[in-house]
Amino acid sequence: MRHNKKQINATKHIIKYMCLAFMFSTASAQTDTNTVNLLNHLADVYEQQGNYQISNKYADSALQFAQKINYKKGQASALNNLGLIQYNQSNYTQALNLYTRSYKICKTLNYKQGIASYFCNVALVYADLENYTEATIKYITALKIYQNIHYKIGEALCYNHLGLAYSKQQKFTKAVAHLSMALKIRQQLNDTMGIADTYNNIGYIYYNKQNFADALTYYNLALLLNQQSNNPAAQAYTYNCLGNVYASLSNYNQALQNYLTALRLTQQLNNNVDDLVELYSAISEVYSQTQNYAQANYYKDECKKLAEKLNPTNLYPAKSYGNN
Repeated sequence: MRHNKKQINATKHIIKYMCLAFMFSTASAQTDTNTVNLLNHLADVYEQQGNYQISNKYADSALQFAQKINYKKGQASALNNLGLIQYNQSNYTQALNLYTRSYKICKTLNYKQGIASYFCNVALVYADLENYTEATIKYITALKIYQNIHYKIGEALCYNHLGLAYSKQQKFTKAVAHLSMALKIRQQLNDTMGIADTYNNIGYIYYNKQNFADALTYYNLALLLNQQSNNPAAQAYTYNCLGNVYASLSNYNQALQNYLTALRLTQQLNNNVDDLVELYSAISEVYSQTQNYAQANYYKDECKKLAEKLNPTNLYPAKSYGNN
């Protein structure tokens, strides 16, 4: 979902894969921590792009190899990546278990960045479960650690997520203030994908305030950056957001165009069922509004089929948290 968002092209992927194969073929690879770091890097890249299957393979390989050479920091990073993959597929129980395993290692190593990452990622789970009070507490805990170690990428991440959490609670002044801080840091770092993420969140605030003109402005800014970064997962998210705005404006042709684009990208990525359920439902509603009931019923049925496949155990009870 989330720390250093890397942008690489296909050629670099191939080169790194070749380097990886070479490293494994040499005797020195048995003790080479760089191999683990490379595997974790690739897992992070593919996770950011929404390709969770490939990301999982790299992260799992990183974990196995790190365990083999007793590289604790590499193990913690691999477990964190595996947790993010599960989180992005709404498997919250599995994600929390993996985050906790990573945290225990980081705690033993006194690895501050890893500890902060734990609090930030657990906060994301709380936020997804709409427990924004607990999410905010954990984001602030992570933010303080990042500030103490002067890790700007982490600071921006926490400000960004705090802004979104405040917006969910209708605290728009606080939300804008925190998102502005995130945007400033990300612009200083030239973090294109991070900037796009913050633009999306600012767009979301304007959408909630029914300021649809400004919402469209920020969503389109985010989309442009995501297209330049060749990030299909982020593009799908923004197209979905644009669809929501146009649907609210009763511009159903534009809404449908954006929803269908989001659906195509999500299907290509083989992304999580929750995203597809949301899109099928939105598309069905648009067709219903335009009195195309055949298509409306088709997407409604597709939505129902996928919803029935969802594992109820994925929905980690909010009660267990005290109330992401």
